[in-house]
Amino acid sequence: MLGDGPSVQVATPRLLLRAQRPEDSAVLRPAAEDAEVRRWMPPAGPEPRLVVTERNTGRPVGSVAVRVDPGPPGTARISGWMAAPWRRHGYGAEVVGGLVGHAFDTGLRRTELLVATGNEAGQRLASRAGFRHEGQLRAAVPDGRDWVDAVLFGRLYGDPPSAVPRALPDVDALTDGTVTVRPLRAGDEDGLLAERLDALTRRWATTGRLWTAQDARAYVGQTTSLWLAGTEARFAIVDRDGTYAGSIGLRVTVSPFRVAEIGYGLRPGARGRGLTTRAVGLVADWAFTRAGVARLELGAAVDNVASRRVAERAGFRAEGVARLRLPTADGRRTDEVRYGLVPPG
Repeated sequence: MLGDGPSVQVATPRLLLRAQRPEDSAVLRPAAEDAEVRRWMPPAGPEPRLVVTERNTGRPVGSVAVRVDPGPPGTARISGWMAAPWRRHGYGAEVVGGLVGHAFDTGLRRTELLVATGNEAGQRLASRAGFRHEGQLRAAVPDGRDWVDAVLFGRLYGDPPSAVPRALPDVDALTDGTVTVRPLRAGDEDGLLAERLDALTRRWATTGRLWTAQDARAYVGQTTSLWLAGTEARFAIVDRDGTYAGSIGLRVTVSPFRVAEIGYGLRPGARGRGLTTRAVGLVADWAFTRAGVARLELGAAVDNVASRRVAERAGFRAEGVARLRLPTADGRRTDEVRYGLVPPG
């Protein structure tokens, strides 16, 4: 069984995973003090750890652990880390691939990775190694300060080992020279919070609950995991001088039909200059030409004239009114105008 005893070894083209030896500590202990390792490394459990070594040098470069649940269907959960000098060499995916193959050879039928929502590198590794996004667990892993939410990735016996196709491709920035949209990132929290607490934004909010700084941090922190899962792309709208001006999101609503919905908001000082219309145009073009979206939708309360004008200036067509579709901040409901946009031609 995977992980049993000091004799277990797993070989990959460049690496050998073996039981830890006393002399390994001199190399591994300093490496384990690296800030990234300390932040994402799970607490030690009863399962034995394997040392990751380079086959050509014998040098330890990382450490992994495999927790095995032999009960049906037989599951192995993998965790580990690579020392800083040997990251970005593809070793992580090679280690995971080797362990998955060994797990399946020993009769297990399921392998898992549990990755903190803020651990972008870990999530990308999971996708490259053929693991599928299966959901999110609350307060499931430590991040060095607290227990945080984590994404559960799974790969079953028979799943292809190739990278999982991405529904939403990566993007650095989209710009027309006047406005830029880029993925939300750390540092946008204050601007996002100011946007969501503004009186005009609150007027059209669908809940009476006020946003907090923690809400803003969580919203920004989930950007990568949602993007990699292919469910939502969260952008910041950035003014010409680099100032955060607002946010715009694209949420995949009917994945089999390639339908997505756009929503947007601006900080008070950025309104009235056409920035939102430009941002919507940039995201719509990206959705149609890069993300494979076949239809975009958008909704606005019937009395939200400013939002409706943005939609219409960006080329969306009003397709009807959904009666009492939107809840309001004061607990009532209001009608919503539904808009649609399809690629030209």
